[in-house]
Amino acid sequence: MRALLIVVLVVSALWAGYWVVGSQAMERGVTGWFAAQDRGPLTAEQQGITVAGFPNRFDLTVTEPRLSNAETGFGWQAPFAQVFMMTWKPWHIIATLPTEQTISLPLQDLAITSANFQASAVLVPGTDLTLDRSAVAVDTLALRSSAGWDMAAATLRLGLRRAVDRANAQELALEMTTVSSSAGLSSTEDLPEQIDLIRIDSLLGLSAPLDRHMGQTAPTLQDITLREGLIRWGDMVLSASGSVTPATDGTAEGRIDLRVENWRKLVPVLVATGLIGPQQSQTVTRALEILAQQGDDPNVLPLPLTFQNGWMSLGPLPLGPAPRFY
Repeated sequence: MRALLIVVLVVSALWAGYWVVGSQAMERGVTGWFAAQDRGPLTAEQQGITVAGFPNRFDLTVTEPRLSNAETGFGWQAPFAQVFMMTWKPWHIIATLPTEQTISLPLQDLAITSANFQASAVLVPGTDLTLDRSAVAVDTLALRSSAGWDMAAATLRLGLRRAVDRANAQELALEMTTVSSSAGLSSTEDLPEQIDLIRIDSLLGLSAPLDRHMGQTAPTLQDITLREGLIRWGDMVLSASGSVTPATDGTAEGRIDLRVENWRKLVPVLVATGLIGPQQSQTVTRALEILAQQGDDPNVLPLPLTFQNGWMSLGPLPLGPAPRFY
């Protein structure tokens, strides 16, 4: 009995020592990372770093983190950020963000509010700390832009994981429910004010893996394969699939094949979002009718979204310059 007690005390002491050493290393590492950012375009500030959770967790709390990049104009700040790791599997990270955050973009600021905002990441055990998979779950999400628009969603689920059959590729999945926005969604009487469902299943080709060397390797997007895109908005259903790659100048090249059920309700949306002018709506409707009549169902419109020579078009409709990968 005495020997067992000694063993328990020794193991407990070793475990406590492991936690103390690990928590101190975590605190020093995070503190050092914030301090090191002053030497580059990224600046990072915080008002306090603590580690708790003894004996089975490392619970890291950063008070008032603030990040900003002078080159890109991107920034982020929040009252706090928390990261949790179990002591026996530190490669599995869980993060909790506050109900209010702010993202700064070059031309606007986004105020983000939510009832719940959690994320997780699982790394491949090893020295490279390669990302294996990650997930984000947000409930009652609301975005409000300083540019005057807003958006809300009942739920947002985002997942990213390594593709098993292609090096440096990531599978990205997104699902949002009950989406609303001031950007023209309620401008048509034929559709409800909220989009029921937005779903994306895609494959992203990257130039380098997502690991601790990203600062040096700077992974860039090489191509996008859209396996499934789906929008359910009342009785209008839009589905999509296709692929896009960057041209030599970085502009998108490729084609996304769209299929729109009850497509006539799409034209008022194009007008409300500014993609076409009100005076063009009748001409566009007639052109789309001709395309729809070529199929089996006149209420279903097959429509290609093409990116070519620096421009993008929706069927016969020119939409403007194509987006850039880089």
